[in-house]
Amino acid sequence: MKMITLTGGRSFKLLLLHAFLLIMLSAHLSPALGFISGVGVGDANNIRCIEGERQALLEFKKGLVDDYGRLSSWQSGDENKNCCNWEGVRCSNLTGHVLELHLSALQNDDEGEITKPFGGMISSSLLELPYLTFLDLSLNNFNQSYIPKFIGSLSNLKHLNLADANLSGPIPHHLQNLSHLQLLDLSWNDWKNIETLEWLSHLSSIEDLDLSYTNLSVANDWFEVVSSLPNLKTLLMQSCDLPPMSLSSFSHFNDSKSFASLKILDLSENQLVHVPKSLGNICTLRELNLWSNHLNGQLVELITNLSGCVKDSLEILALSDNQITGSLPNFAIFLSLKEIDLSMNKLNGTLPKSIGNLYMLEVLSVDSNLLQGVISESLFSNLSKLQSLDLSNNSLSLEFSFDWVPPFQLNRIHLTSCNLGPRFPNWILTQRNVSFLEISNNKISDTISAEWLADLPPTLKILDLSNNHIYGQLPNVSTKGLNDLSKIDWSANSLEGPLPHFPTNLTILNLSKNQFSGSISSLCKINGQFLAYLDLSNNRLSGRLPNCFMQWPKLVVLNLAGNHFFGEVPSSLGSLSVLNSLSLNNNNFSGNLPSSLRNCSSLIVMDMRNNRFSGNVPAWIGECLPSLIILSLRSNMFNGSIPLHLCWLQDLQILDLSLNDISGTIPQCLNNFTSMAQKINYFIEEVIPPLYDGGIMPIVWDSVMVELKRNEFEYHGLNLGLLKIINLSSNKLIGKLPIEICNLLDLISLNVSRNNLIGEIPQMIGQLKQLESLDLSSNQFSGEIPSSISEINFLEFLNLSYNNLSGKIPLGTQLQGFDASYFIGNRALCGTPLTQKCPGEETPSRSEATTKDIEENEDELGKWFFMGTGCGFAIGFWGVCSSLLLKRSWRHAYFLLLDNMKDWIDVTITVNIARLQRKIQRQG
Repeated sequence: MKMITLTGGRSFKLLLLHAFLLIMLSAHLSPALGFISGVGVGDANNIRCIEGERQALLEFKKGLVDDYGRLSSWQSGDENKNCCNWEGVRCSNLTGHVLELHLSALQNDDEGEITKPFGGMISSSLLELPYLTFLDLSLNNFNQSYIPKFIGSLSNLKHLNLADANLSGPIPHHLQNLSHLQLLDLSWNDWKNIETLEWLSHLSSIEDLDLSYTNLSVANDWFEVVSSLPNLKTLLMQSCDLPPMSLSSFSHFNDSKSFASLKILDLSENQLVHVPKSLGNICTLRELNLWSNHLNGQLVELITNLSGCVKDSLEILALSDNQITGSLPNFAIFLSLKEIDLSMNKLNGTLPKSIGNLYMLEVLSVDSNLLQGVISESLFSNLSKLQSLDLSNNSLSLEFSFDWVPPFQLNRIHLTSCNLGPRFPNWILTQRNVSFLEISNNKISDTISAEWLADLPPTLKILDLSNNHIYGQLPNVSTKGLNDLSKIDWSANSLEGPLPHFPTNLTILNLSKNQFSGSISSLCKINGQFLAYLDLSNNRLSGRLPNCFMQWPKLVVLNLAGNHFFGEVPSSLGSLSVLNSLSLNNNNFSGNLPSSLRNCSSLIVMDMRNNRFSGNVPAWIGECLPSLIILSLRSNMFNGSIPLHLCWLQDLQILDLSLNDISGTIPQCLNNFTSMAQKINYFIEEVIPPLYDGGIMPIVWDSVMVELKRNEFEYHGLNLGLLKIINLSSNKLIGKLPIEICNLLDLISLNVSRNNLIGEIPQMIGQLKQLESLDLSSNQFSGEIPSSISEINFLEFLNLSYNNLSGKIPLGTQLQGFDASYFIGNRALCGTPLTQKCPGEETPSRSEATTKDIEENEDELGKWFFMGTGCGFAIGFWGVCSSLLLKRSWRHAYFLLLDNMKDWIDVTITVNIARLQRKIQRQG
């Protein structure tokens, strides 16, 4: 047989020997070589997994709780025996060994990315996978269990992701044995008792480290450890509560060795107070995130600290939400800068021209500062790569020529309060990639034409034109080009006429504070089942509500307040099972509250005031709406008694049943309102899951009108959380004021006025130390005012008028400072501030002892007066005379003055007498 000769004289047999050695070697090096197969990767049909590893995977499955059936392909029978074809499993396409397990809860389906988490535990059967290099269990729910110590024995691991897996306990130091580890993500868990990160120093191969949302407040060695990792490229330590003083260590690290490869540094949401100059010497750094810290001082000084070699590599600089002051510096030294975020600081001045020289700039965000001045189009002439622009909430004015065509194509435009008016800026229509367009509060006085809407780019998702002066009728918005619109906010304008047709897939629609009129039936065509926020409040809308609410199963906020709706509330409103806020106040609704509302078990705010609802206050409110924080049925026609079931609402902070026809007694169980008895403040914006405008800003919930101190006040989400109010006034309640109400120690306002309550005011009323307003007027309370009421130090409003109270008004700075009108109508009540004196406090007559006291006081005063006069005369007389006796020149001048004065008086008298005589003669 002829030998086949190859180049260099090597024979084919030698080539075969090399191929055999390579195959044998790959069996041992396959993890490093990354030959992988599995579902969706390569052709796995010819790859057979190792039986022992298949059994290990089945054992691992037993420890998991798979409610979504994600591991249905993991079967023990022969039907799907090859574990390399199982969901999430990746094998070597040479040896069949399991190399990777992709078991994150984040899954993709037709609606996008969703989570389908596992529960259960992490089984030690993973030790039977000796070639495992990749383990991702992120976003699952392991119910506060600990990281198993055996994880530290998976010696070939290069990638370990346990982020947001609901793990707890200490981080086991056994992880230091994973010497090949390149990526470690332990973020968003509930780790306990982390006093040191020393174990990290053994992971010399680590390149990407994420410890975000890990409490490192006592781990004082954190910087020393992470700066010693020679291959570290990404360091994410967001919201780690880092020790404030530990950042000073930056100034001591060895520039030539520490962070020699670092590209991304994220220390945002901590307590850092300055940016050390040493950061400017990390020559590889591309991304620096220090937003939401306590950074202060001048921005110019901060930028100076970054003027080392980092200025040539830095691409992203995020310093938002700090306390940085001063004007914007020269950014031209950062030749590679792509993103600047300086929003929510205290910067002043205007935008420097140097920003216009950042040719690579893609994102510019300086919103919510103190910037001012006029910005012309020349600033943007070189920014052809700009994609996102946010200049909102400053005092800037954008003055561009009408036909200006920008060199960039933006996908985000945030220009709230930038004085763009009075016409719609024409240049915005040239931006064909825009998805976010926010130009609210810009003094725009214009109409919205069908042509203008048609010219908007089809990529648009957010359209915010609120707080302008836009007027006229709206054309239909449901054009083919705007089908992707998810948010429309045209609130606080002067739009009028009937509601137009809107895109069917809207998520947020806010048309409040306009002049829209007519029916809202056209909204039933928004049937994409995505609508989550609907605010039509304060318009002129009328008619009956359409019965189509079942089309909006994701609705969280519904506000129809301040219109002219009438009739009964449709039953389909009860299909809104995730509804958090329902505001139907200030309309003409009538009839009973529909019993279907009991299905809205997620309700937190229920505002039905100022309507014509009637019937009993439903017991199902307390039975079926356990999350209620605000319940206002004020000014309706409810009758019957207060149901005891309302006492089940432990989270209730505002209860307003005033101005109805409710009778019976006040339930004694009101002390079950736990949040009124304890320091629990539910901030409405935190309790209601926030709706995000594409991840930019949470929706701010509308205000609620609250009656307090006989006046109505408007409170917003954050302030609402501080209020604890009970208002039962203007009803027909009888009986006593329950003593149990004195256990509501955090109550701010109590109003039971204008009822028929009897008995004494509870002696323990003084326990309500937080009370600011107490109104018990126009009842039949009797007995004395409890002395403890004078101990309520925050009391600003007190009305006890028109009762049957008696005795002396208790002494106290608070009570005597109130107007007497708040105590009148109580015949037997006496003492300040009333003019009626109490028995034994009558004013004595002047002819008796008081006259003697006055005379004694007058004698005493006279004595002191004459004594003071005598002393004054003696001092003055001898002060002058002694000077004249001792100093001759003064004595001569003094007598000369007297002579001159005598002569002047004589002359003046003589002249005036002569004038008078002549005048008399002329008249004669």
